[in-house]
Amino acid sequence: MNPLQRLILFLPLLSAPLLFGAQGDELKFHALYLMQQSQVEEALGRYREFSHQTGRNDFAALQQMGLILLQKGIQSPDPQIFMMTLFGAGLCGSANALEILEKGIDHPDPQIQLLALHFIAQFEDDRKADLINHAMSSDYLSTRMEAAFYLAQTKHPHAVGQIEGLMFRLPPMFKPYFPSFFALLGTSDATLALRRLIEDPDPQVRVESILNVAHLGRDDFLPLLRKRLSHAQVAELEATAFAVGRLMDSSSIPKLKKLATSSIDSIKLAATLSLLRLGERTYVPSICTMAERHNLFAITALGEIEGSEEILAALARSDDLQVRFNASTALLQRRDARCMAGIAEMLIQDGRDLAFHPFLSIGRTQMSIKAIPSAELRAKDPTLNLGFSVAMREHFLREAIHLPEENFLALARLIFKRQQNDLIPILIGLLENLRTAGALALLKEGAQKVSSPLIRDYCHLSLYRLGQEGPYEEYVNHWVMRQKQAELIRLRPLLPWKFRLEQSDYELSPDETSHLLIEAFLSIANRRDEKSIAFLLEAIQFSNPINRYALIGLLMRATE
Repeated sequence: MNPLQRLILFLPLLSAPLLFGAQGDELKFHALYLMQQSQVEEALGRYREFSHQTGRNDFAALQQMGLILLQKGIQSPDPQIFMMTLFGAGLCGSANALEILEKGIDHPDPQIQLLALHFIAQFEDDRKADLINHAMSSDYLSTRMEAAFYLAQTKHPHAVGQIEGLMFRLPPMFKPYFPSFFALLGTSDATLALRRLIEDPDPQVRVESILNVAHLGRDDFLPLLRKRLSHAQVAELEATAFAVGRLMDSSSIPKLKKLATSSIDSIKLAATLSLLRLGERTYVPSICTMAERHNLFAITALGEIEGSEEILAALARSDDLQVRFNASTALLQRRDARCMAGIAEMLIQDGRDLAFHPFLSIGRTQMSIKAIPSAELRAKDPTLNLGFSVAMREHFLREAIHLPEENFLALARLIFKRQQNDLIPILIGLLENLRTAGALALLKEGAQKVSSPLIRDYCHLSLYRLGQEGPYEEYVNHWVMRQKQAELIRLRPLLPWKFRLEQSDYELSPDETSHLLIEAFLSIANRRDEKSIAFLLEAIQFSNPINRYALIGLLMRATE
C-alpha cells in the first residue's frame, strides 16, 4: 500500500474528532437555547448528552445556563419560585447574580427584602454598596435597619448621613438602636455622633452608647467615661463601671473601689469584675459571697474566674433550678466536667418543656439564664418566638466539645439515645470536626440506627464528607434522589391533632427533611468534581421544579 492510499484510509479517523467536537458544541448550544425557551428538563438532558459524549463539562456553559434559569425565575409571579430564585442567586457566588438579587430589594414582601439584602452583603463587588444604599429607601423599617447595619459594617462613605437621617425620622423610642452603628463605623464623623449620644437626655441611649464603646474597644472615649463614674443613674453607672474595666483603664481603679462597696448589687458586681480584670484579685471573695447567696449574675460571673470551680460544683447540685443551671453553665465555661449533669438536663427536653431565656441586669452588663416552661411563656405571649431558646441550647452543646473527650462523647450518646432531633445537626457537625477515633466510631454507630432516621441519615452524610470507606456516598446519593420531589425549603405545617397523633416516629417531618436535603446538596456540590457535577445535573433535571432555582445556584458555585 503506497503512502497516498494509507492517507486516504486514515482520513475518516483523522476527521472524527473534528466531527465529534462539532456535534458536541451543537448539543451544548441547543441546551442553552432550550433553557432560554424555559424547557428546563430538556435543556439539562441535552447538556448531559453533551457531557456524556465529550467526557467533560463546560463550566462556562453551565454558568450561563444557571443565569438564564435564575433570570427566568426572578420574573415569576409565584412567590415560592421568586424566593427559591433568590436562594439560588445568593448561593451561586457569581457577581452576575447581583442584578437578580436587586429585584428582591424592590419586592413588596419585607421578608424577601431582608433575604436579598443578606445575600447581597456576602458579595465582594463594587456594586454591593450601591445596592445596600438603595435598600435604605425601603418602605419597611426592618429592611432599613438591616441596611444601616451593613452600611456601617462596610464603612460606606455616606453611612453616617444615611444613618443619622433615619434616626431623626424615627420616634425617640428607636434611638437606643443607633449607637451600635456609629461605634462600628469608627470614622471621625461617626465618633462625633457617638459622643453626642453618650450625652443624650435618654438614659437608655447613654447606656447603649457606653456599652458599644466598651465592646468595640474604643479607648479614645475613656476621658468621657471617667467623668460618668460619678453619675447617680443606676443603669448608666453599672455600664460605665463595666466599660472602664473592659477598656483596661487603671486610672479608674480608685473610683471602682468605691463603687465596689455599693449597696446596689448590679453596680457592686460590675465594679468588682472590672477591678478583677485590672488585676485586683482581692475582690474574688466578694463575688463568691454574692454567688453563695444565690445571686445569679454573680454565679455566671464565676465562670470567668480561675479557682471558682469548687463553689460552682456545690451550686450545680442545688435544688433551685435557676441556681443549678447557671452554676452548670459557669462550670462549662471553666471546662469542668462536673457541669455534665446540669448541661444534660438543659439539653434533653422532658415533660417540663423548659425554655431558656437570658435575663439581663439593669445596665445590661451581666446576664443570667432563666428556665421557664415554654407553655407558661406562650400563655403570656402567644406570638413569642422560642427560637432563641434552641439557639442557647445549641450554644451550650458547642461549648461542651471543650470538655474532656469522654465526657463530650457521653453527652453525644445521650442525645442519640433520647433522639433529641433539634440538636442532631449541630452535634453531627461537632463530631465531624472532632475526627477522633471515638467520634468516628460514634458516627458509624449512629449510621446503623434503623429506628432513628434523622440520626442515621446525618451520620451517613457526615461519614461521606469525611471520606470514610464504606457505602456512605452511595447511601447519600440514593437518599437525595428519593427526596427529589420534596420541597427544598419548607416550614413545618400545623397539622390537625388527629394527624399528629397518627404520625409515625420513624418518619422525618418535612422541615427536618428539607434541612438535611440542603446539607446533602451542599456536601455534594463542595466536592467540585466531575462525578458530583453529573449527580447534581441529574438531581436538578428530575427534582421538584421549585427546587431547581436553588439547586442551580449550588451547581454554579461548584463550577466557578
